[in-house]
Amino acid sequence: MRRLLLFAIFGLAALVGCDTAALETESQVVVEAYLEAGEPMDSVRLTRTARASAEYTPERTAVQGADVQVQRLNDSGGVAATVPYTETDSTDGLYIPETPATVEPQGTYRLRAAPPEGPVVTAETTVPAPVEAVRTQNDTTTYPDPDDENSDPPQFELTVRPGPSALERQNVYVLTSRSLLDLQSIPASPPDSVAGRLLTPFYLEQYDADSDTLASFRVNSSGLLNEANFTSNDDGTVSITLPWLAVAFYGPNQIRASVVDNNLYDFLRTQSAQQMSLAPGEIPNIDEDIENGTGIFGSFAEASGKVLIRPPDPTVDDIPLRP
Repeated sequence: MRRLLLFAIFGLAALVGCDTAALETESQVVVEAYLEAGEPMDSVRLTRTARASAEYTPERTAVQGADVQVQRLNDSGGVAATVPYTETDSTDGLYIPETPATVEPQGTYRLRAAPPEGPVVTAETTVPAPVEAVRTQNDTTTYPDPDDENSDPPQFELTVRPGPSALERQNVYVLTSRSLLDLQSIPASPPDSVAGRLLTPFYLEQYDADSDTLASFRVNSSGLLNEANFTSNDDGTVSITLPWLAVAFYGPNQIRASVVDNNLYDFLRTQSAQQMSLAPGEIPNIDEDIENGTGIFGSFAEASGKVLIRPPDPTVDDIPLRP
């Protein structure tokens, strides 16, 4: 499930609001599934909620033997096509399409999951229009020198052409950076002397060789960013400047700009509100649109580009700058 890394949004804590009675309710089916415009349908993961005092892991709470399908709906709400899913042998509770199918941009899809026990779980999403990467600027640049307050190197810029929004709001993006370094050739938890030649200053400060791995810093996603935060050009394109804080590793990085649907927008927006709440009585519930269950069934469209980030110290010559 490659999209788990993209959003990194899921966990039991995100599903429990401030109402303590919610901790005592019956177990619910938890859905995690994403559709990307123009790409093959991805997997669906089904688990069950656990009590607040119990350990929550997808493996221990997996829902097995469910009847899972994703239906593409027509303009009148009827079923135009159905893609059946089958459970994988390798991962309990993980379901994949029985036959390849491509996600149609601006199409509406319904997830239908019937567990062996309990009601049928359903959810719907309308996929955003495609996003096209038009051009990039400053594909190779140098990270700012933290010891030089006048250091202001050019930032990587990705210009995209978003499709028309079918929603009653402007497009909302999530920016994701992913290091393309071959981390398998580097010790998983190198000493600080090595990590300092790989990690940018902000992430190096957070790195602990005794408890962290480099892989845990590979992917970083922003919160929700309105299109108004970026530069709108006369030709209808939008130019997105990559903030330095989004870059964890020197070397090659892939930068993705994802336009999200209403389900992901609501989920991420209310999850962010949870994280900002200070007192238990102020923690809001997650806003999710799952019938007879909980979780997320969302969709997105994305465009991407690549950038090479060089370290500010030119004497550092042993950073693996190739993927």
